[in-house]
Amino acid sequence: MSVVHDRLTILRKDPATSTIDRINTDLVPPNTEGLKVIVSGVVLIFLTALWTYLRFWSHKQNGRPCLIEDWFNVGAVALFYCLEATDFVMVLVGGLGYHVSELQEWHIVRLLKAIYARQFLYAASLGLIKISVILMFMRTFFGAHFMIAAKATIVLTVAWMLLIVFVNLFMCHPINVYWDLRTPGGFCGDQKAAFASVGIMDIANHLIILMLPLPMIWKMGVEIRYRVVTVCIFTIGILAVVFGAINLYMILQIDYTDVSYTAVQTTLYGASEIGVAIIVSNSPLLRPVFDRVLPVCRIEVSTWKEKGNDIVMSRKRKSTKSSGFTQMIGESREDLELGNMGAHRARRNTHITVGKRPPSRDDDDCSVHRIMVTSETIIRRDKGEL
Repeated sequence: MSVVHDRLTILRKDPATSTIDRINTDLVPPNTEGLKVIVSGVVLIFLTALWTYLRFWSHKQNGRPCLIEDWFNVGAVALFYCLEATDFVMVLVGGLGYHVSELQEWHIVRLLKAIYARQFLYAASLGLIKISVILMFMRTFFGAHFMIAAKATIVLTVAWMLLIVFVNLFMCHPINVYWDLRTPGGFCGDQKAAFASVGIMDIANHLIILMLPLPMIWKMGVEIRYRVVTVCIFTIGILAVVFGAINLYMILQIDYTDVSYTAVQTTLYGASEIGVAIIVSNSPLLRPVFDRVLPVCRIEVSTWKEKGNDIVMSRKRKSTKSSGFTQMIGESREDLELGNMGAHRARRNTHITVGKRPPSRDDDDCSVHRIMVTSETIIRRDKGEL
């Protein structure tokens, strides 16, 4: 997240830098620091677009309609792209990455206007992602205590979003002091304290959301591969918290007299925090993708039981491959069209009966044992899947 800087100090001219050495073009050629912002922004745009596409592709595979949390996610992604566009403007028009002494005054004004707009985009995008994740948890898990905790977390998230809005609206008076630093009679409050409180609340909110579903997940009988995926998702979620913490540290360490240069790190980590949060919010819904990428887990259990004079072996095979049948060949060798069944769980039970066979006309030796094999496949769909 960005910060607003002390009035007038940013516009003090450096006597060691002549006017000739300053950049005079409207479009500022990006330097190494500016290229970091552009390259990381392009990578984040690609990754978030890919994960969002896979989210809706997974919904299509499961035959599941789009729900309210999906539209929250789409809104967050759209606002994130607006934030990245603002970052590009900060680099190409505001001179982000250069020292203040290398830029013209109008570059600084444009940069501060972009920073001001970016703060609203930051709060809206990250806030919508958090609410989307909480709504997804509420649709997945049940329990009175869990629902109360989830609703309280939504209230906390909305309060965090409103706090950023209020800080931006009332920190400086009048508002145009944010970018017009020569406004007579203008003043700003303690910006470091305000944005430190916002950053601390953001990190606490992240941690609460990450911890919210853990008690419910560990109570469920989840297969090993899905537990591994869940651990990976939460690991990436912790990475978003780390980016938020680093971003807060960079805000507190920023040099207000050289905003165009020292704001690079806050721009990078702030965008990365949102991008990683979008990836994490989409990952729990990508089960069809994981089923295709990860090997299918088959579990076989064999048990022997005595039934009268027979010994029966029951073998159960469980498969969780999420693919659909397209046709089946019946006993009459005819093709039976079933269509795509979508995501499902298949369980195959094999019963083997071992015992003495009854005597026949051709063979009176009833000591010869017989083996009867019966196999059945049970297919069921998960709740909410078609």
